[in-house]
Amino acid sequence: MSLDEAPADFRLLQFSTDEWRPHERFDLWRDVLTRKLLRAAVDPISERPFHAEAKLRVQHGVRMGVGRLEATISHRTRDIVADDNDDVTLMVNLEGPFIAMLDGEDVRLEEGEALLMDCSQAGAFIRPAPGRLLCVRMPRQMLAEYAPLLEAMLGQKVSAPSADSLRLLVAYVSALCQSPQLILPPEASYAVVRHVCDLAALSIGASRDGAHLAQSRGLPAARLRAIKAYVNANIGSSSISMEEVAAHQGVTARYVRKLFEVEGLSFTAYVAERRLARAHVMLTDRLRAPAPISAIAYDVGFGDLSYFNRAFRRRYGATPSEIRAEALKSS
Repeated sequence: MSLDEAPADFRLLQFSTDEWRPHERFDLWRDVLTRKLLRAAVDPISERPFHAEAKLRVQHGVRMGVGRLEATISHRTRDIVADDNDDVTLMVNLEGPFIAMLDGEDVRLEEGEALLMDCSQAGAFIRPAPGRLLCVRMPRQMLAEYAPLLEAMLGQKVSAPSADSLRLLVAYVSALCQSPQLILPPEASYAVVRHVCDLAALSIGASRDGAHLAQSRGLPAARLRAIKAYVNANIGSSSISMEEVAAHQGVTARYVRKLFEVEGLSFTAYVAERRLARAHVMLTDRLRAPAPISAIAYDVGFGDLSYFNRAFRRRYGATPSEIRAEALKSS
């Protein structure tokens, strides 16, 4: 696949200068940046060995990704933007100093702050020290339905009332960029892309009607992904509850219940499934072979060994002992 093609299955594209020869790193990185995200004339401003990495997904005209970059300055001259289009890009500074120079004004983004940029606008972006950035580049028309005042928002920082939506956007895109196993057909990837645009619209200040649309579509998907991520990170706690998760997310337990019901399952069923899946991974890991099965059951949050054995056999069609024995035999 060439750099100019968007993978039909929405697969994750990963780039790291560590995979290239030292004398080729900067030129190859500039090629990746230009052809996959935003065309620019990039120059290093540090004597440090150049290092950069990025994880991207591209489909349906939307490009999203997270990257780490050494100290650089990126110029978007009038000649460069003349060959670009009128997409808009939402930039979120995740780590380190970042300065955008647009129309003679400097916009400094602190960590966690965002800026909406017009891809047809000349300017420069300065990264004085290594840092991380999240970008979502979208066709203008995908946001126009949400924000009739889009033009007034260009070049502006995201305002404080949109902070929650912005955090969800960052969590959603970051999760997509941390799941290399996720591949989707076009119709499914379009739904994901719409969710991302919904969250971007809420972050920059959608109109009332647009906000209602985004909240009814993209916000629940992002919130559910964040809830699942919290559950997965705390799956070993036998006391994890819907009330605990709701409090962490700043929503009600009833809202959490409804989010899962949309997917046709319950919170309890999801937690049990993730615990069983974690136990299956541990049982098939030969390095954990000496560990008692009871210890594994407790480690993944089951307080009752008999219930764990029954649930595991119902899920995998074999007992934990049989799964472990088969894994050891195969290895």
